[in-house]
Amino acid sequence: MIRYGAAAPQFTKIAVTVPTETYAVVERLRRRLGKSRSAVVALALEEWIRGADLAEADRRYVEGYLRTPEAVDEIGAVAAQATSSWASWAPGEPLRAEDSSPSKSASRAAGAPRAGRAGRAKRAAPKRSRR
Repeated sequence: MIRYGAAAPQFTKIAVTVPTETYAVVERLRRRLGKSRSAVVALALEEWIRGADLAEADRRYVEGYLRTPEAVDEIGAVAAQATSSWASWAPGEPLRAEDSSPSKSASRAAGAPRAGRAGRAKRAAPKRSRR
């Protein structure tokens, strides 16, 4: 958002020409959102300015690193520090969707063997009444 000084902001009226199709979409959206045309155009311009400022900051950042690149040991040190609090990870057997409940995942992580089809409880088929 553009920051204004202590005084109340002053406004300037502008006239713009846009494609009819763009105008129709803007009108439909602004009515649905309860915004005035002025508010929509001001917001669009503020977003455009913010994007241009960010693009300029990104450009300066990249140029700075091109002038003074990081040393490989610096990159490694930063990566080690950033990941030092991560828990260790070891690959395990992939889970199937049906086995992803928290209780099954916890027992598998604790080393419990995986039950095959024979180890699962069998469900009785529903009985149908004959008339």
